[in-house]
Amino acid sequence: MNRFRVLTGVLILACGCASLQAQAPVASGAAAHTEPRLTPLVMQPGLAPVPFKGGDGRYHLVYELYLANFTGGRVSAGALQVLDSGGAVIADLPAAQVAARSVVRDRQAVPGQFGASQLGIVYLHVSLDPQRGVPQFLDHRLAMTGDALVTTATAARLAVSPATQLVLDAPLRGVGYIAGDGCCDSTRHLRATLALNGGAFNAQRFAIDWEQLDARGRIYVGDPKNPASYVIYGKPVFAVADARVVAAVDGMADSPVGALPNLTVDQADGNHVILDLGGGHFALYAHFKPRTLQVHEGQYVKRGAVLGLVGTSGNSSEPHLHFHVMDGPSALMSNGVPYVLREFAARSRGVSTAAFDRAIEDGKPIETEGLPGAARHERELPLDLWIADLPP
Repeated sequence: MNRFRVLTGVLILACGCASLQAQAPVASGAAAHTEPRLTPLVMQPGLAPVPFKGGDGRYHLVYELYLANFTGGRVSAGALQVLDSGGAVIADLPAAQVAARSVVRDRQAVPGQFGASQLGIVYLHVSLDPQRGVPQFLDHRLAMTGDALVTTATAARLAVSPATQLVLDAPLRGVGYIAGDGCCDSTRHLRATLALNGGAFNAQRFAIDWEQLDARGRIYVGDPKNPASYVIYGKPVFAVADARVVAAVDGMADSPVGALPNLTVDQADGNHVILDLGGGHFALYAHFKPRTLQVHEGQYVKRGAVLGLVGTSGNSSEPHLHFHVMDGPSALMSNGVPYVLREFAARSRGVSTAAFDRAIEDGKPIETEGLPGAARHERELPLDLWIADLPP
């Protein structure tokens, strides 16, 4: 159901890390082992994570760890621990979970194993209690097995950036909007790494596919093949901040509802707008209804200005608004960065991606569950499948 699907050009070893209470300190970085020794896997850190506060009141760090098999045989990745600046374990992924969340291009591969000279990416999510604070850096302790030798290495020290100061309005207004495939453990956006022009980019790291529910919790009412049956179709889309329009593409037809058309990468966004928010941040809005854009390239827009109407153009299987923020003006050759919304309200969420997919397939109300805590949120980001009321 990834309505903005892209195919990865590299092997992906994907995992998620649950937040744990602090454990006993562990030696980190170069201090862990002073004597050189061979290890079958090499760990290299990706981009420094930018912490942000989620609607659950916790700070979230989302980033990637690159692994490479430096041997001519198969190597198994074991348990992975993330250590904070003081050496305490703040996230722990057992080997079984690494294997269960592994995706490799070789269909014959055993989950959790690397073939000879094979590259992988570990997609990490660390959730922190705000009272603990955010560490200055992270270390990574990985168990690995190669040639019947079991070893553990602590490496890939990664600096942590300051928490995001990017506060935006919501791109939509009204009640009952559900954050489909949102942060931080859904896979369809988070793992959309592309190999482009010799580099690896993940512009969709913090993307949301916004749908809207009616009063009964349905995504559409009526003919599922008719875009107008979808609650969100034709709703106005707003500028999230004062910004300059750096791209405004219109004229593509709505894609047929029901299946991804698998268009080329340059057409995947369909009718779309990219805003320069300043400070090296750019916002992408994708899949507008044909001939509804109200802005043009080079135009300056004020926060709250109408950009166009929600549609289903481009690589989209049903009407929705794809929205993400990135560190460059290219919709593909950029990396996704987090942000927080100025305000929203949320009392419930969809119980699972499977339930979300079912609601799109059968038109029945999505199965939901209540959220703990206060309904009002300020300077936080709605998490995956949260159902949000967005202020006018």
